[in-house]
Amino acid sequence: MLNTRYLVRKMTEPDLDEVMKIEQEAFSLPWSRDSYLGELKNSFANYLVCDDAGDITAYGGIWAVFEEAHITNVAVAREFRGQGMGCAVMEELENIARGKHATRILLEVRPTNEAALKMYQKLEYVQISLRKGYYTDNGEDAMIMTKYLF
Repeated sequence: MLNTRYLVRKMTEPDLDEVMKIEQEAFSLPWSRDSYLGELKNSFANYLVCDDAGDITAYGGIWAVFEEAHITNVAVAREFRGQGMGCAVMEELENIARGKHATRILLEVRPTNEAALKMYQKLEYVQISLRKGYYTDNGEDAMIMTKYLF
């Protein structure tokens, strides 16, 4: 997706240093670099970055298997939050899911992650269930949200 300021494109291995900085900043249970290397080789996975003049400002990933897609993660660097980059990544992930004939997308989110919830609601995701004690760092529940792709 092309924007006047940034480009959402496929994540590559050279992006991982900047992705890992955002990952460490954004998540209390960050993925490892090796996890991302494995995901870049996973045929069911698609990972994108938001490239702002050579700086990686956001990223996200999706697994698409048969008619269902699952958002694995989405994060925006702290100094770029609220500028639409997370939405741009999410919209492109949705386009990938549609292209793979997925009929819906699922994701998990912490109920305390107000910024993410606001973005997901803006993108018309709805809560369908709650996974009790899902997050191992503090036992927090996970809201399961979905969006149907038509």
